[in-house]
Amino acid sequence: MPSTELPPPDHLPIELLSRCHANALEDYRAFARVTAGAAIEEEPGSVFVDLAGGDSLENVAFFTEAPTDPTEALGRAIRFFRRRKRPWSVLLVPKTKRAMRPALAARGFLNEGRFPGMILRPLPERGQKVPDGFVVRRAETLADLEDIQRAASHSYGVPYERPDPDWLRSPAISLYAGYSENEPVAHGALIVAYGIAGIAYVGTVPEGRRRGFASALVDRILVEGHRRGCDAAYLWATPMGFAVYERLGFERVLDYEIWSAPGTPLPPAIRGTDGRRRPVRQGPRQISA
Repeated sequence: MPSTELPPPDHLPIELLSRCHANALEDYRAFARVTAGAAIEEEPGSVFVDLAGGDSLENVAFFTEAPTDPTEALGRAIRFFRRRKRPWSVLLVPKTKRAMRPALAARGFLNEGRFPGMILRPLPERGQKVPDGFVVRRAETLADLEDIQRAASHSYGVPYERPDPDWLRSPAISLYAGYSENEPVAHGALIVAYGIAGIAYVGTVPEGRRRGFASALVDRILVEGHRRGCDAAYLWATPMGFAVYERLGFERVLDYEIWSAPGTPLPPAIRGTDGRRRPVRQGPRQISA
C-alpha cells in the first residue's frame, strides 16, 4: 500500500463514487433494520448507527459532510452513543477529515488509521477455481448464521455474539460461509444497493489463512453481485485483506479514517494502516484483518 494518502480520485465518475458511499452506509442501515436493539439517527451530513454490537466498528458515527461546527456535531454523536451505552467509533470520509480531526483529538478519540476504499469493475460472470474441499454456501437457516458468527468470532478475535434470525429476511443482505472439511473457516456478506455489490464482514479463521479461502469466498460473492445486476463492487479493506482484494482486481481509490471513542478501541484484526501496510501502533492499547 503506498505511503501517501490518496487524494480524491478524478479518474472515476463522481456518480459511481457517490453510489459506492451510499452502499457503504446502506450496509449499516440494512443490518440495523433487522437487528433487535439497533437504532439509527440521521441528520444532514451525519448518520449514527448502533447495531447493538459489542465492538466499536459495529456502532459508528458517519460524518459525510464537513460540519459548520465540528464540536457540536461530535457532541450529538457522543450523546447518542452515551444513551446507547455501546463501544463506538467515528468514520471520516476524505472531505470531513480536516474539519473533524481537531474536535476528535480534543475529546480523546483514538485515530485507528486508514481503511482504503476499493472498487472493482466490471464484476466477474463466472467464479474461479476454489481450493480443494472448500465449499461456499449462502446462509438460509439460523444454524447457517451461527456458523458464520462462530467463524467471525474466531477470525476477528472477539466474543461470540448470537445472530439475529431476522438477518435472513433482509432483501439487501446475503451472508455467506466458507467450509473446509465441514467446518466454517471463512465468512462474508453481500449488500446490494444503488447498483453496487457491497462486500463486508469478510474474514478467515487463523488456521485457514493463506489457503485461498477468502479469495474464493469473495469471488463467489462478486459473481452473485453480477447476477443481481450490479455494475461494480465496493469495500473497505484492512491491512490483512488489502492484498487479497488487490489480487482479485480491486483498485484503491480513497482512504477512510476511523477514530474510536475513548476506552473503546477497535478489536484485534480490525485495525487500520498507517499508510505503509503496517498496523497502527497504539502504545499500551494494541489493536489489527
